[in-house]
Amino acid sequence: MDAPFYRPGEGRLVPAVFVARPNRFAVIASVGGRHVRVASRDPGRLTELLQPGVRLLLAPAPLGSARRTSYTVVLVRNGQRWVSVVPALANEVLVSALARDRVPGLRGARVLAREIRHGRSRFDLLLLHRGRRMLVEVKSATLVEDGVALFPDAPTVRGARHVRELTERVRRGGRAAIVFVVQRDDARALRPHAGNDPAFAAALEEATRAGVRVLGYACRVTRQGVVLERRIPVRSAAQRSPRTS
Repeated sequence: MDAPFYRPGEGRLVPAVFVARPNRFAVIASVGGRHVRVASRDPGRLTELLQPGVRLLLAPAPLGSARRTSYTVVLVRNGQRWVSVVPALANEVLVSALARDRVPGLRGARVLAREIRHGRSRFDLLLLHRGRRMLVEVKSATLVEDGVALFPDAPTVRGARHVRELTERVRRGGRAAIVFVVQRDDARALRPHAGNDPAFAAALEEATRAGVRVLGYACRVTRQGVVLERRIPVRSAAQRSPRTS
């Protein structure tokens, strides 16, 4: 796909080494041999990625920022690849690809609005697709096992609620979609992680039966940025072998 890269951070990314993660929102990194507390934007467990000694790339805080931390971790080295650990970047990558009409399954879609209030929740996008409005929730995935992306890597009550509300919208005659953006390049398929969050897996299964569109995409991630690269199949929690769609 010829969609433009979306930068994970403004300006020069700073190399670092992971040391520890005291909580979901902070990482201790070694920057130039000095231990520094940096911000973490991904509240997931990330245990398969954040191992002592792995390489990181950090985005410096904007000039004049009142933040307590000087950096945010944006990329983690996993084997021979970079993985983006900024969940909000998934939205930007998708919007960037939509603007170039480079999203299989959503060809011709146009973004009408962002951060839309519906029911008890706020959803990421409102699209115009094939003459009808479609409410879209975007989910970022980073956990991959044996070529299969798993979401979520930690229980998400909010995520399950989003899925149920989109299911209700479709049952009332509206259109809705859940889009999984895997921010790494080695996923061949995606499956809900029933072991981590059975409620989310059950809600997604029900949404699929109700007619909510469920789409998955893998990304190409480099030091220069992140780009939506290809569509991947989304399986049910019970499926174990790849299936084309």
